[in-house]
Amino acid sequence: MEGLAGLRLQQGTWNKSVCNLLAPTSDKFSEIVFESWGAGGVIFLAIPPILLVIMLAIYFEEMHYILLKSNSKDLRNSLLWILGSYPAVLLLGTVALFTPRSLVVLPFLSEIYLAYAEYKYFYLILTFAGGTKSFVDKTTHVDVGLNNTPFCCLICLPKVKNSVAIMMIAKWMIFQNVIMIPFYGVIAILLKADSKLNDSQGTNPSLYLAMFYSISAVVCMYGFNLMFRIAKKIEGMEKLHAIKGKTLCMTLITFVTEYECLIFNVLDHYDVFPCEAPFNFRGNYDAFSNYAMILQVFVLGIVARKYYRRKEDIQRQAFLTDDDEMLFKNQHIVDAVPSSVDKIVEESCSYGATDPNALPLKHIVRQC
Repeated sequence: MEGLAGLRLQQGTWNKSVCNLLAPTSDKFSEIVFESWGAGGVIFLAIPPILLVIMLAIYFEEMHYILLKSNSKDLRNSLLWILGSYPAVLLLGTVALFTPRSLVVLPFLSEIYLAYAEYKYFYLILTFAGGTKSFVDKTTHVDVGLNNTPFCCLICLPKVKNSVAIMMIAKWMIFQNVIMIPFYGVIAILLKADSKLNDSQGTNPSLYLAMFYSISAVVCMYGFNLMFRIAKKIEGMEKLHAIKGKTLCMTLITFVTEYECLIFNVLDHYDVFPCEAPFNFRGNYDAFSNYAMILQVFVLGIVARKYYRRKEDIQRQAFLTDDDEMLFKNQHIVDAVPSSVDKIVEESCSYGATDPNALPLKHIVRQC
């Protein structure tokens, strides 16, 4: 390509000022990829759509299974939102791959979806515990260490007794991400529209935005692990619901989609990504970040299937038969989480019954 020899400065770094201000349009980008990489370009562009089709097929199967087997509305909503974040990220990331001018807008939309799915994780844990009151009652005696991931090394942090206040702190650590992601995204879109997001002179504004993104992601990941530290103290919670694996999946997808942007911004600051076709435009690090995110989220989606599409989670629901005796689908009551019995008593109150035997027959008690 003309001028490629002059793209490096004397000290061996790339001169970003000679990069195109805008990325090519979708039709031009595909042509440039084919011309630059040949058969390799075909493979490069074909991998994300193939992964997307596989992930959509997996999600539709998960959705069919959950809707078919689960009687709990809260459980269904949380599981479908969380599992849906993987195909959502892949779908928007794949579209952004073929339309590089949308590399700021589409990942922003997927991050909004993911932020709400992260908030659903909080309510999923409460659902497993039998509700907010049940969760707090069962963990008020628990000493909670504050040196959680990603602050494991801060052993000087004290231990505290769990309470409603601690649980609300964990909730707002997660929920702040739902608020901050749209705020940062709007700023990025405005800067992009004004061609100031990737300034070729000095430090890019995108680097500072990535720092704030990352801080929000770190706080959110801390909230995940604080909830996990508390919930795992409930007897049978880890064994029956594998919350460690669920928490790890949420932490990793948050890291990949929100924190990694800082890593790519720092690499771009040190001119790691060359300004050459087909990525000879400013902000080309977004294209590399987006492609890496697609590959990583696909792998995480396969792992998440193991921990979120579990028979033990979905079918562990109590109900009353015509003989007024309590059974569990595929499980004996002695194997149930203690919250199952709590939920039955709570549900009886909603009917105004003073005697547990006064519960209407065939009344289903929805329990995760």
